[in-house]
Amino acid sequence: MNHNHEPFKKSKKFENLFSLSFLLLIFFSIGQIRAQKVFNVETHAEGSIELAAGINIKKVNSGYTLWLPETDSVKGLVLFTHARRDTVNDDLLIKEALKEQLAVMYATTDNRLEFFFSNDRLKEIENYLQTVVENHRIPKENILFCGMSLEGTRALKLAIFGASENSEFHLRPRAIAICDAPLDFVRFYQEMVKAKDLKFSPVAENEGTWVSEYLYKNLQGSPKEAFQNYVYYSPFCYSANGGVHLGEFKNIAVRAYTEPDVNWWIDNRRKDYYGMNAIDLAAFINMLKINGNKEAELILTNNKGYDDLGNRHPHNWNIVDEKQLIQWFSRLIN
Repeated sequence: MNHNHEPFKKSKKFENLFSLSFLLLIFFSIGQIRAQKVFNVETHAEGSIELAAGINIKKVNSGYTLWLPETDSVKGLVLFTHARRDTVNDDLLIKEALKEQLAVMYATTDNRLEFFFSNDRLKEIENYLQTVVENHRIPKENILFCGMSLEGTRALKLAIFGASENSEFHLRPRAIAICDAPLDFVRFYQEMVKAKDLKFSPVAENEGTWVSEYLYKNLQGSPKEAFQNYVYYSPFCYSANGGVHLGEFKNIAVRAYTEPDVNWWIDNRRKDYYGMNAIDLAAFINMLKINGNKEAELILTNNKGYDDLGNRHPHNWNIVDEKQLIQWFSRLIN
């Protein structure tokens, strides 16, 4: 077994910006020993972020955590845009990715509810990604962007940014996998206001309050007042014939997972199909197919959505078969 790996080298742009902790971990499993490197690069953050009047969240440490397979030849990388600082306990997705010689990266700004309203935030994540790809010789063309809910939105936004003139790295992912993500923010804003005003569910009311105010502030008004801002921000917009970014996904393999249990949403949130992200995903995949994308898939599940405590909730990453997802991506790049 080869334990010789090239040491991590920070690019000049990150010199003196981050504290770097490096762990070489040896994991034991039944019948075999495997080794991989795990990196954690982060900048300490203090303070809070105001989402709406009276609603604040604490900042998280920006940076990334990276899991590398033991092989010196990494075939590709799976990217999530959320914080993961656990460098000891791997999970099913990480295990399956490492088996396929894929790295797994978790990158975040200091806002765990990042919307990517500014190019600076997109550049921040892109810079982390560029550093990892270049320092570890990962094929730039073999990247999978993943995300649940708003993180799925971020995955699409990052792909759009990579194709724009504002990007310095110009990375186009080979594939994107999103789970129950909001895509059409004209619809989403309207449904958030409805949930706030309805006051049926405290959870939905709170989300509707801060999301609608946060969008209103960052997009300079409501969709009625600033329609084009919402169209440009949305990865997909049904009322604008798909929006302005649809063409960027024509040659990217896209999987959209959702569990459209409308009765659960009616009973627990008083939301119907118009209030579910499933409507965006179905329209998005359909439009991609109409436009010639032969690698666009809508994956519907049934009764798989439960949280880690066993409570029923169809809006959950647990509906994704992670082993099958990694196998799908591996087939795409091999």
